[in-house]
Amino acid sequence: MNRSSSASRRPLERGQFSWVTLVLLAALVGGAYLAVVWVPVYVVHFEVRQVVRAHINRAVKDRNDEQIIKALCLRLAALDSTPSVDASGRAVKVPTVEVSPGDVTWERDTSSTPPMLHVAFEYVRVVTYPFIDRTEEHVMSVDFNEDIAIPNWGSSP
Repeated sequence: MNRSSSASRRPLERGQFSWVTLVLLAALVGGAYLAVVWVPVYVVHFEVRQVVRAHINRAVKDRNDEQIIKALCLRLAALDSTPSVDASGRAVKVPTVEVSPGDVTWERDTSSTPPMLHVAFEYVRVVTYPFIDRTEEHVMSVDFNEDIAIPNWGSSP
């Protein structure tokens, strides 16, 4: 019995696309698009977490919590800026991470052993999707419970 092969079962000739190739290409393009949109958001969030850790380390020796919180908020505002339009219609750059000292939870517990510091806050990050003219607000949160005991490295010679 001699069967003729159908076109759908014939191996693809060189240079032709199958539906699997198109699906993989669409997934690759979609993944690259989402990476372009979301990677900068999480890079800035990583930097925010590093700044908070640096200020927690500063709190080990410095007991002036109000001054540390103000410095933290100023440093967060200086991390990144986003283009925006002010009330008069001019293009301005505004801080991407806006946190006021009142929004920061800063609880120093020196009665526990070891002494602990709890730092927490949330900020809203506006994510802009290019080409589709869509923006989305995403709430990012930071929450740390850290040991602030002064390390003992042994006696000095």
